[in-house]
Amino acid sequence: MAPPKQPKRECGSCGKCCEGWLTGEAHGHPFWPGRPCHFHVKEGCSIYVKRPADPCKSFKCMWLEHDSIPAWMKPDEINAILAWRTAGEHGYVSIHEAGGKLQAEVLSWAVHHALSNSLNLLYHIDGGQNRIGSPAFLKANLSVAAPAAEII
Repeated sequence: MAPPKQPKRECGSCGKCCEGWLTGEAHGHPFWPGRPCHFHVKEGCSIYVKRPADPCKSFKCMWLEHDSIPAWMKPDEINAILAWRTAGEHGYVSIHEAGGKLQAEVLSWAVHHALSNSLNLLYHIDGGQNRIGSPAFLKANLSVAAPAAEII
């Protein structure tokens, strides 16, 4: 007998990716850290049905995409966004503060998860960048220009 399938996660009331933690453009309106999406309102997205494919429909935080991320780590509950990123040949989990200090419980879970699964991890605290991972990842120059919908 197969284990019961978990229901698909949905953003619901979370709008952390729209609040000014990503860089990109929606219908000619740029957004970046400190400047939320032009279409983000208190109730959510004012153009949800007509939102652009990139970045709005294509960006998925790790909480949405991976059941291995605990339910308690929903971005609007931890004030951080976890996203899978690549830079050159390096894949890594990126954790970015999103409206508050990175909580010790979140960082502890992420470090344990990364080490247990041989994942590279990049996390930001107070604007500083920290890394855990393979020797090649630790030596890599990740200061490349951030593409659309990139967490920086």
